[in-house]
Amino acid sequence: MVKKTRLWYVMTAALLIVALVLAGCSSKNETPKPSDSALPAPSSSQSATTSPTSGGESQGIKIDPNKKVNLRYYTSQSYDQVAFEASYQDWQKMYPNIKVEMVLSSGSDFQTGVKMASIAGEQMDVIYMSADNMERANPDTLYLPLDELVARDGWDLTVEFGAYQEQLKVNGKLYGIPRGIAPDGVWYNKKYFEEAGLPDPSSGDWTWDEFFQAAKKLTKYDDEGNITRYGIHDWSFGGTSLSVATTRLALYSGWELVNTDGSFNMDWTNYKKAVELLYNAVYIDKSMASPSDIKAKGLHWQNDYYAGKTAMGIGGRNGAIFQDLAVEYGQLTKEEDDANIHTLAPMPRWDANSPKKQAYELVVGAAVSKTTKYPEEAYLFTKWFSTKSVEISSKVAHTMPASRLLDKSVLLENWRWYSDKNDKVTQGKQRDDLYSRMMDPEIKPIYFQNSGKFSYVAKMKLELDKHLSLLFAKEKSLDETIQNAKIATFKIYEEETAK
Repeated sequence: MVKKTRLWYVMTAALLIVALVLAGCSSKNETPKPSDSALPAPSSSQSATTSPTSGGESQGIKIDPNKKVNLRYYTSQSYDQVAFEASYQDWQKMYPNIKVEMVLSSGSDFQTGVKMASIAGEQMDVIYMSADNMERANPDTLYLPLDELVARDGWDLTVEFGAYQEQLKVNGKLYGIPRGIAPDGVWYNKKYFEEAGLPDPSSGDWTWDEFFQAAKKLTKYDDEGNITRYGIHDWSFGGTSLSVATTRLALYSGWELVNTDGSFNMDWTNYKKAVELLYNAVYIDKSMASPSDIKAKGLHWQNDYYAGKTAMGIGGRNGAIFQDLAVEYGQLTKEEDDANIHTLAPMPRWDANSPKKQAYELVVGAAVSKTTKYPEEAYLFTKWFSTKSVEISSKVAHTMPASRLLDKSVLLENWRWYSDKNDKVTQGKQRDDLYSRMMDPEIKPIYFQNSGKFSYVAKMKLELDKHLSLLFAKEKSLDETIQNAKIATFKIYEEETAK
């Protein structure tokens, strides 16, 4: 169930219209429906001996089936409620003695709210997390390390999730279980590309320099010189911190703030180029809105892309599974959808010598709270909600799973369904080509392999943001910004590693 608490209140149904943060894409309200899947009833000991497959079942975690437990799951994601209510009955069949209450946060700063709730003594057992917004500076103050529980369970996370688990680790410790992924891709309007005489980018054989040149060519002006269509809107630029947007672009060159051993990366050549590409797109080519304009005008990459206000949008490829909802709620016209002009291309590569078809893939998941009185039960719920629940709820809560063991045929079929304006579950359009682009097996996921391991990098990124904000406010030059930011972040590195 979902209830109000002293520090939090439940979001209204209208908030389900808000875009999923993990997908970077807008979706409308999908009312939870009863699941038409069922899991086996638990044995008397509630400790199953199974092969290492998804489903929340445990090989080595034994709990007392007669012990009544009430858990609370804190999340900022309204879509978690949809998935939770669509699959909760199956959880109750497995563990009828473990009740779970979902608590939805209404604040803009989820991590701060969670910390405040913990200090205030709110019961907190499971916490939503994302790889780019989890507590990394002091993770042990908020999350329970899960390595010991996973080992007792005999759960092979490499088989289940591959490298996705690495994004939820800090200093070598696992603090969360991956649930969903938001893999970056380039949404583009084929009609605009044809009109501009640009080659189709679906092969992925383009560099970032070529990408920004295309964005410049796709930008349109009226007779008075006002921009009527931007070439590009990147969901991570302006919508998140500038350090996130710039370091993610530099990641395509393999650049990170720190090296494999955690030492400071003294070579900022590629990072400077990444910042320069974005700065030039905003202020030289004017193919991209500035952070201040994005905020002041309430720009949203996907809404504006569908409305023809941008020709390309960098956002989650998993937005493909929300295409029917975009049509249903008027973001995308049926005429344009029928014409199939909106589609996906792989992310650009750093340069002509870099590998093609690489994409940053953000991982979201759930953690067990440091303050829980029920670590085993909270772990079992986290495991189940991150795996089998995704498949069970997939007709009404569309999530690209982090798990490799879920039934892809079930997911592909269920993703065609959605709740229309009349709250009726409706079968949508066949989108084989779009889904194949979304799930292209040739696309290789990349992530911050070094930065996520060391807690002090979070403080370095906060300092980086201060300097980037001055650059994009045109108060400092590019050279000054890079020089000052490098000195300041190195100072933090020295202070933190000397402790």
